[in-house]
Order: sequence, then C-alpha cells, then structure tokens
Amino acid sequence: MGKQKAWASAIISGIIASLTSLLTAFQGQEVGLGTITTSQWITAMLAFFVAFGSAGGVTYKVTNADQGATADQGRNADRPQQVTGTAA
Repeated sequence: MGKQKAWASAIISGIIASLTSLLTAFQGQEVGLGTITTSQWITAMLAFFVAFGSAGGVTYKVTNADQGATADQGRNADRPQQVTGTAA
C-alpha cells in the first residue's frame, strides 16, 4: 500500500505543480497553448519532476500508524523497543 500511495502522491503533486506553472504563463490578454514559450514549457516540466520526486519520496518514507495506535507507536513500530530499568 505504501508504494501505491507514494506513486499517487507523486503524480498528483507533479500535475498540480506543472499546472500551476502553466497558469502563471497564461497571464495576459491573449492566452492559449500557442502563446506559451519554450522556456515556460521547460519550467512547467521541471516543476512536475521536482514535485514528483520530492512528494513521492517523502510519502514513501513516512509510515502510516496502525489503526488504534498513537502517532508515536506508528512511527516507531519497526524499531525494537528499549527497556529501561531493572526487573524487580
């Protein structure tokens, strides 16, 4: 499930970033896909790939908490528990 969530997050973030970049290029009176310059297309694609890589990587690294577990338990579920003190 983690990989699917990471892929979905990466794709959606990339699309939002590239559309936001293109929306900035559409400022003015005469707008259309033909009015976008090559550098604006490159900027939109760079925004897509930066958002794609960062959102996917971060989403994949962050684990989900188990149902009913606290946030701290979910984050540390794969780590061994440390016992402090001595047994009586």
